Amino acid sequence: MEKDSNNILIYHTEITPTSTPDDLDVLEEAKFVSKNLIDLGYNVTQRPFVHNPRLINFQANKYASQIFNLVEAINGTDSLAYLATDLFEQLGISYTGCTTSAFKKTLSKVGAKRLMEKNGLPTAYFVTSQDLEEKFKFLNGKKFLVKSDLDHASKGLEERLFENKEELQANLKSKPGFFAEEYIEGREFNISCMGPLKNCQVLPIAEMKFRNWPADQLKIVGYEAKWDEESSKSKDTVRSFEYTEADKKLLENLDEICRECWNIFDLKGYARIDFRVDEKNNPYILEINSNPCISPDAGFIAATEKAGMTSQEVIKKILEYA
Repeated sequence: MEKDSNNILIYHTEITPTSTPDDLDVLEEAKFVSKNLIDLGYNVTQRPFVHNPRLINFQANKYASQIFNLVEAINGTDSLAYLATDLFEQLGISYTGCTTSAFKKTLSKVGAKRLMEKNGLPTAYFVTSQDLEEKFKFLNGKKFLVKSDLDHASKGLEERLFENKEELQANLKSKPGFFAEEYIEGREFNISCMGPLKNCQVLPIAEMKFRNWPADQLKIVGYEAKWDEESSKSKDTVRSFEYTEADKKLLENLDEICRECWNIFDLKGYARIDFRVDEKNNPYILEINSNPCISPDAGFIAATEKAGMTSQEVIKKILEYA
């Protein structure tokens, strides 16, 4: 295939025999993106991404005028995904989605939360094993979830709460790379956004409803709910776009915060911002996801459908923002 302006090279996370369900889902993303690109008239080549500059340079020169970037992890590590965009930039190749700057600002949840605090954005209170002693006097009966700092997709998330200092400290010390985040009792929102740098379109806001949820289980979207479609947790976690007039001010507030995040974190192309909202309608940012999943059943695609966009229109827009 000769290189011309109609050629797109899809790079996705390399799949291995030990790949987990969240990693395997990238193949569904690649299939979805490829189909829509072909329907739009593009010549499409699909390759797993291996961090080998000479190989990437060869493949890009042979197959691509643009790269559609679906690299979510490198060598099984989510926090290394920015190496792909960094290499694309060094090679001077146009690519879709968030930039290296955005990936670096969001790869660490703790680092992202510190940037939120610095810019006056609301985020759930958090502690690490290094500052637990210093911060514990401010906990005031708060309850905490222990989460991975660098891994996404709820990997390693224990669906239990900690409120005892000694137990929390022991758990954090036994899990390098984890931190504790205050559990916000209330509602959960996943908000998808798209657009070029500094110009964010906030898509219809989705609330995650916990239907028929057992009283003894935390209302959180954990790994099982996200990735085991046959589980009761998955089936009973329902996405909703329906709101009442009483939610109007909250939705406006969430929209405004998303726009601030878009600018502060150098987001571009497409992203998702997750929130919890307490009983007083105070929102707390949980996480910012650069290049979230865009498989057909993903929350991002559901939001674009709610906005009246076809899948081809979505892929075309993402290309335009490359």
